[in-house]
Amino acid sequence: MSDLLNLSRRAFVLGGAALGGGLVLGFAVRPREASARAAQGAVTVFGPWIRIATDGQVTLCVEKSEMGQGVYTSLGMLLADELDADWARVQVIFPPDEGPPSSYFTGISMSVRSSWQPLRRAGASAREMLVAAAAAVWNVPAAECRARHGRVVHGGSARELDFGALAERAAALPVPASPRLKSRAEQHLVGRAVPRVDLPAKVDGSAIFGIDVEVPGMLHAAVRTSPAFGGKLLGFDEPAARASSGVRAVVPIPDGVAIVADSSWQAARGLDALAPRFSKGTLSSAAFSARLHAALGEPGTTALLRGDPDAALNGAAGVVEARYEVPFLAHATLEPMNATAHVRADGCEIWAPTQAQGLTRQRVARLLEIPIERVRLHTTLLGGGFGRRFEDDFVVQAVLASRAVGRPVKVLWSREEDLRHDFYRPAYASLQRAVLDRNGMPLARTQRIAGPSLEARDSPEWLQRAGGALQRRFDAGIPSDSLPGFLRGRVPEWLGAPISRAAVDGSEMRSYGIPSQRIEYALVECPVPVGFWRSVGHSQNAFFSECFIDELAAAAGRDPLDYRRALLAEAPRARAVLELAADRAGWSRAAPPGRARGVAFHESFDTLVCQIAEISLDADKRPRVHRVVCALDCGSVVNPDTVAAQMEGAIVFGLSAALHGGIELRDGAVVQTGFHDQPLVGLADCPEIEVHRIESDAPPGGVGEPGTPPIAPAVCNALFAAGGERVRKLPLLAASR
Repeated sequence: MSDLLNLSRRAFVLGGAALGGGLVLGFAVRPREASARAAQGAVTVFGPWIRIATDGQVTLCVEKSEMGQGVYTSLGMLLADELDADWARVQVIFPPDEGPPSSYFTGISMSVRSSWQPLRRAGASAREMLVAAAAAVWNVPAAECRARHGRVVHGGSARELDFGALAERAAALPVPASPRLKSRAEQHLVGRAVPRVDLPAKVDGSAIFGIDVEVPGMLHAAVRTSPAFGGKLLGFDEPAARASSGVRAVVPIPDGVAIVADSSWQAARGLDALAPRFSKGTLSSAAFSARLHAALGEPGTTALLRGDPDAALNGAAGVVEARYEVPFLAHATLEPMNATAHVRADGCEIWAPTQAQGLTRQRVARLLEIPIERVRLHTTLLGGGFGRRFEDDFVVQAVLASRAVGRPVKVLWSREEDLRHDFYRPAYASLQRAVLDRNGMPLARTQRIAGPSLEARDSPEWLQRAGGALQRRFDAGIPSDSLPGFLRGRVPEWLGAPISRAAVDGSEMRSYGIPSQRIEYALVECPVPVGFWRSVGHSQNAFFSECFIDELAAAAGRDPLDYRRALLAEAPRARAVLELAADRAGWSRAAPPGRARGVAFHESFDTLVCQIAEISLDADKRPRVHRVVCALDCGSVVNPDTVAAQMEGAIVFGLSAALHGGIELRDGAVVQTGFHDQPLVGLADCPEIEVHRIESDAPPGGVGEPGTPPIAPAVCNALFAAGGERVRKLPLLAASR
């Protein structure tokens, strides 16, 4: 976000329609370009913008996809509070599609964090402009006027003017350089539980997800790509497919083939008749697991180093050592991958549930060899994202199908295609070693992490740009995830050894204050496509670190929660979160008969989270999770209900992965084909979840992802406390499938 521009008097076009009248403030994409744009009379607004119309309607245009996280509500509240608008007259929309190639994306828990100051400043600027306009109308000092719920009020005479009546006059004023932001006591929306603005349409069925899109003249496509990663299409029965009712075309797509037909059912039937044949692969889960553990036996590249852990570990008696492993994980969004595209002579129009609008438009423009300005993309609601919809493979398929038939085409994946052709959370293995002092506290720790690299997937040179920066940030105590993961490799000064940031994020245990640490990364290449999965590297590293901390507590003969409390002696915010969870879970009291508790603490995306899981074991020693108590400090909060909902959803998401998640490879292909063999936690086995939040004036942290990492180790640690074995490999219930 950057400088505000007063665009009210410009004849500019947004989203294909002229937008005039009232007060319009736009955010220039790059701060250094803001002045130049204004001087040149530039008219295209690439970033968010706000408009106060002459009828008093306030519109906020934000470049964030709504995928259930409540972003439209939270960002609208931020603006409305500083503006002092009437919340009932505020609407939030997605921006037009004329933005630069990579400006729009939603993920890494950045929506509120990145918009906190810019939107507040925008609201405060507009408020001061409206107040100044009213003061001019009444010929009184602006200090005697104030905004209140969509009106400006004169304190001396009780005169009032609606924002709409002032919008045109305010539009003629300059944008304040340093508007005064409200104090916490002055805020009337931020911090309150406000109902989500997207819920009514979702309840009454009028909400439009990608799967709901209907376009005049639209055809439907079903796709099948090689089950084996890297496999080749060997052949198919085209006459049989064309003889199937409603089939219009057989279209080649990357690594496979699509059937275009009059309906989705006819497309699926035609695809079955086509019976495409593919070559097989050779990779298996067992073979890749062996490669991971072999890599742990060789020195890796140092990602982080503090002190001299080797001096403490070499020759020390009583070294604690443990190996851990996590599998490839699918995103398994409830709305399968889909997109609708219409390729015409004058360009391409797309309707898609996507998290990466700019990058998707850029990819389509290259594919069709047209200027990016001729690619229009309409973002629908997303039925789950979790990082999967950063990718554009499903959009490319729709574009290719539409180009082949000259009509709009909706591609809708089957659940089988969805699970077997994901961009999976990478599989990793980890080796940890630690030596304890005479009080049982860790003096030194080393960790080696082996697995694929997200950064090197598309640009191998990214892998060469991280080591030095990791070390500098670690030494400075800066969170390793304070920049978007997929942007980190592009920062020029981050030059160093081949390190995957996504592989080591969250591994440093920095709140615990262990004096001496070394973390290494070993690249293990793999043909399986990998991508961003909710909480990215934290998803596996919290499991590795928090299970290991439990093992250290056991080796020291200490209570696992008290052990963590001692480790957090110099981290008061983290310790407060731990103690809140312990208090609300009743840790000091015995668990109910037949149950046991486990604890895990983790910090990610500038948010501190502690979870305590209460479980029981069945006759086969398999866990049943009955209760999860979650405490967190996520800094300043816009909507408390959203925070609680996101924590609850993240816990269920992470619990599904911990209990059941795991992609099995056989003959180079994914074995799982549906929720029957890749189940999700449902209502019948969902635990009671409590979310408790510490009030804070710190800058906002993320909430969409930090709830996922601690749940797996909390359950595994509870399983050990219940008399089960120490768990070092996920998923927990793999044998039950």
